Amino acid sequence: MARWLERFRNTVRRPARPKTTALAETFRESPSRTCTMPEDVTRLQGTLRDVIGLPNETPFYMLQVYRFLRDAIPDISDAVWTWKRLCQTGYDVEITQPSSPQAQRRAERILDDLNRRVNSGDRGMDGLLDIFYTSLFTYGAAAVEIVLSQSRESIWDVVPVDVWTVRFRRGKDGLEPFQVHEGREIPLPRERFVYVGLDRDGTNPYGRSMLRAIPFVIKIQQRLLEDMAKATHNAGWAKLHVQYRPEERQRGESVEAYHARIETNFAELRTKLSSLETDQNLVTFDNVSVSLIRGDQRSQVFYENHKAIEEQVITGMHLMPILLGRNYGTTETYGTAQFEIITRQVTAVNRCVKRLLERLYNFELALMWGSARAAVHMRSHRTADIVREAEARHREIENALLLRDAGFVSHEKAAESLGIKAS
Repeated sequence: MARWLERFRNTVRRPARPKTTALAETFRESPSRTCTMPEDVTRLQGTLRDVIGLPNETPFYMLQVYRFLRDAIPDISDAVWTWKRLCQTGYDVEITQPSSPQAQRRAERILDDLNRRVNSGDRGMDGLLDIFYTSLFTYGAAAVEIVLSQSRESIWDVVPVDVWTVRFRRGKDGLEPFQVHEGREIPLPRERFVYVGLDRDGTNPYGRSMLRAIPFVIKIQQRLLEDMAKATHNAGWAKLHVQYRPEERQRGESVEAYHARIETNFAELRTKLSSLETDQNLVTFDNVSVSLIRGDQRSQVFYENHKAIEEQVITGMHLMPILLGRNYGTTETYGTAQFEIITRQVTAVNRCVKRLLERLYNFELALMWGSARAAVHMRSHRTADIVREAEARHREIENALLLRDAGFVSHEKAAESLGIKAS
């Protein structure tokens, strides 16, 4: 017993563990995996039961319907065209963290060659981005594949992928993309396949097309236009109303002969009217009267109805009326406010493009001799009032200088608030 007590006294006591909150204990004991579950795919029917479906159980053939609507409906075609041109603001590439001046020049040359080489040389990076934006605003997603050279020392090409053929399934290592081509599944290399989904829902990997909200509205619009065309044709053109009063029956003429004579005269009259030229006049007996019927039906009802449907299409495409040639306000402020909202939406979309370009450029620079990084700066639209923008920037600089001179902020903080680097 004494020996046991002596050993207990000589034991080095460990410091007590600090007390932790219940929340910290929860995080410490939690396993290193996600507890939430992805979207359930057991609802899907068909041969590809393990394939993740589009949101709201939308069938995949709707992706091709979106393309048809974009090509056939003027309002949608104009909206996609407008979005694509608004987002093509251009960009600047900055080489950062070069290991040497030679590495920086080499990186600039490599990226310049890559810009001309991608998209199989068809307009290079500009052509690739044009296809990318068209797909993004039509299907809500766009994808490209990086093709390496045979030596695997550089990017040989970057080609667009038809997103309506892309499917995803969940595997052991995450999402597994593949293409459906002629009934076959073609796996896509995840490290060289880039998929950008617009307005994704939760764990669903597919993007959400803007056109998903308007097929029913488009159906009503086209039916309205068809009915309006028929009604306008009847109401918008003046017509001749020719009335033929048959002669009286002659003495001794049979009923059959009388009807035959009347029908012959009526047929001759119709023949003369159908062959009448624009500058010719009609001469008849007094038993034929000609009157002019003018269209008196107003088309205002059709215009108001079509205007209401058209506004639904504009809203569904996330556009403002002014960008499609409609402006319901009388002041400049109304149009300026719409344009400011659109520029913010363009900036949000171009952030995805910025990350895509930086991934491509840095992938290429990682394979070169030496080290360098690429940073992409997307250009933005200028405001509608350039003078007002310049005045606001001038006051912003003055306020930053006043805060610096008063000692409230440092020189570096003042420069950071202006978005510039302190020298």
